Amino acid sequence: MALPRLLRTASFRLSALYAVVFGAFVLALGSIALWSTRSVIEEQLTRRIETEMALLDQEFRSNGLDRLVAVIQQRTRSEPNLDYDYFLADPAGNRLAGNLPVTNQLGWNEISAREDASEDQSGKLERVRVLVRQLGDGLRVGVGEDLEQVDELEETFLRVLASALGIVLVLGIGGGLLLSAGFLRRLDAITRTADAIIAGDLSRRIERTGSGDFDHLAGTLNTMLDRIAGLIENVRQVSSDIAHDLRTPLSRLRQDLEEAKEKDLTATDYRKVVERAVGDADLLLDTFSALLRIAQIEAGTRRSAFRVVDLSEVMRTLADAYAPPAEESGRPLRTEIADAIRITGDRELLSLLFANLVENALHHTAPGTTISLRLAREEIGVIAEVADTGAGIPEEERTKVFQRFYRLERSRTTPGSGLGLSTVAAIVVLHQASIELLDNKPGLRVAVRFPSG
Repeated sequence: MALPRLLRTASFRLSALYAVVFGAFVLALGSIALWSTRSVIEEQLTRRIETEMALLDQEFRSNGLDRLVAVIQQRTRSEPNLDYDYFLADPAGNRLAGNLPVTNQLGWNEISAREDASEDQSGKLERVRVLVRQLGDGLRVGVGEDLEQVDELEETFLRVLASALGIVLVLGIGGGLLLSAGFLRRLDAITRTADAIIAGDLSRRIERTGSGDFDHLAGTLNTMLDRIAGLIENVRQVSSDIAHDLRTPLSRLRQDLEEAKEKDLTATDYRKVVERAVGDADLLLDTFSALLRIAQIEAGTRRSAFRVVDLSEVMRTLADAYAPPAEESGRPLRTEIADAIRITGDRELLSLLFANLVENALHHTAPGTTISLRLAREEIGVIAEVADTGAGIPEEERTKVFQRFYRLERSRTTPGSGLGLSTVAAIVVLHQASIELLDNKPGLRVAVRFPSG
């Protein structure tokens, strides 16, 4: 995988940015730690030197110059592990004792000295912090301690800080490269799948690898592709069904018109031909209107009109409208509708849904059949049922009746286009509900379950 492509990915840039930010934090924290530790050590060094200076001053005041010279010489020669350096100078600046160069500046000084206490150039130079004070009779005494410990601490801190900073940058940039490589591999897999689908292979899907977020994205895209493939297949099926099912009325319409053109018909015969032609044209118009309505519902544009709907009122209104014609046809309508059941949806489409189910029951059952409407609450939602005691639908055909233009063999002689249950299915999907065809023993029971809302 090309390195420039890895470097251009958002994941690498984000990882590099985090690495730089973390590196800056490491640098800032290390600097603060170094400054704090160095301050503490220098403060301790200052107190030690001041304590030693106080002891020498007390020795001079108590026992005089000779004793002070002896003490400094003893500590310089016999106690080399004390870490202190000294000088004792007369008013003329001549060193009387000690191993430090004489300085005339009182107070705190930082000087360079040879660590072997000689005046030649063979010893290594070291930095010494010196406190110089004036004694009686113009004498000056200096007590110092080399800063090697401080310098070593600073060098150690800087090495550790540089190592930590390097590790952060290496891990950050390396992790960014690895993350980008994995990201690009998954992206390439998605791209290959998309290219295959564009080329016409609608069966291709994005492979899942157990990588969490990408798998979730792959699942969502695969669901979308399933939906698209289903819609395309649906369009193909609809095109085929339209060509098949509309051929008959169109052929009949043309035959009637051809007959009227070729034969010398009476006015009564012409009227009959026109009436049949109008009937066929109405059937064609109703079919196309149903198809357009289904397409509009499946497009989801009606979802923007969703409101809280009193489903109890919708079904009672429907029952009041269909009860008289149902009674006249010998198919009494019974209701069992719970009060104040509300869902979120489109009132017009919900009315159309249950109207289609009731009309199916009226048109495809024999006189003497009882039709019932039921609406009730369930633990996880609402159930609405339209049932009849007619012949029912064979179990193997219950999923097919939702296909456009599909009709049972016994229903082909009855009026209709075979789009009623297709419309019902589209409305159910739009409302995120579910529909099930069940055996009513005898007859058919259509159960529609709505989510709570």
